Amino acid sequence: MKALLLSGPRDLKLIDMDSVPLTPGQVRLRIRKVGICGSDYSSIAGKLPFTRFPIVPGHEATGEVIETCGVDNWKQGDRATIHPIICDRNDPMFAVGRVHHSDTTEVLGVVSRNGAYAEEVVVEDYMLRPVPAGMSDDAAAMIEPVDVAVRALRRGELQKGERVLVLGAGNIGLLVVQAARAMGAGYVAVTDLVEDKLALASSLGVDETINVSNGLAAEKIEKRFDLVIDGVGTESSVRDALLACRRGGRIVVYGVPAGDITFALRGAFSKDVSLMTSRLYDASFDEALALVESGAIKTTEIITHRVDLADAPALIQRILDGQERPIKVMITV
Repeated sequence: MKALLLSGPRDLKLIDMDSVPLTPGQVRLRIRKVGICGSDYSSIAGKLPFTRFPIVPGHEATGEVIETCGVDNWKQGDRATIHPIICDRNDPMFAVGRVHHSDTTEVLGVVSRNGAYAEEVVVEDYMLRPVPAGMSDDAAAMIEPVDVAVRALRRGELQKGERVLVLGAGNIGLLVVQAARAMGAGYVAVTDLVEDKLALASSLGVDETINVSNGLAAEKIEKRFDLVIDGVGTESSVRDALLACRRGGRIVVYGVPAGDITFALRGAFSKDVSLMTSRLYDASFDEALALVESGAIKTTEIITHRVDLADAPALIQRILDGQERPIKVMITV
């Protein structure tokens, strides 16, 4: 089979790989579409500390079952999207669906298991979710990032009618703003450096866009929001989030921080603000699937670049070099 192997930082090449045999409880999936995640760029650039080389990246994917081993709940031809968290079946966290909180947690295509930048991928049977009839492969491949957005808002305990500020209008940020609206937010604002991203956010129903290319003025945000979702994950962004919060507000950081940051605890204490992180998601994709299936969250509008497997390495290198600035890249396999 054809696959993109990451042998080291920025060393991503199309190769021929042997198909690995299945063991009981596993499923072989023929990949149709796979999205490029922000963490994939970090892995490929050699900046994600969890990455182990060599590895086939890719975890935002959908396809068709072509083979199973000792599995009753999947059959050949079934369409499925991948829930990419690998977890020991014997871990107590697995039994309660908190696969993201297990000490054994890892993400497909990062550490030990080759991912979906390939014609085929082998996953555990618990890592697949049925694709609703009529849902496109593009949309099905976007369910994982939609769930990242949904989980961040659930973590922030969004209440009906609340005012939400989203820091960053990238791929996930544009899903967060839609999920916030679908989940009952009364007012949604988003910040970004790039006017095209803000324009897309407006077309997706955002109430207010804030261009921060020259910084974020305090008067634009101070004490205006109940919930701030931070997709940037820097000391500056968390400081802005704290400024934006009303008394009793909440901050949720889903952007992966490059290092430790200083948090203004006294300022947070004076406003009784809560700071939370949102890493990954639990075992259920039900809400994300329902929001996409109903049309409450639009996914294909966010896809700015499409590429086949053979041409993906060159595009990724141009993106890493800053020659192209996509919102979402979708690979057709």
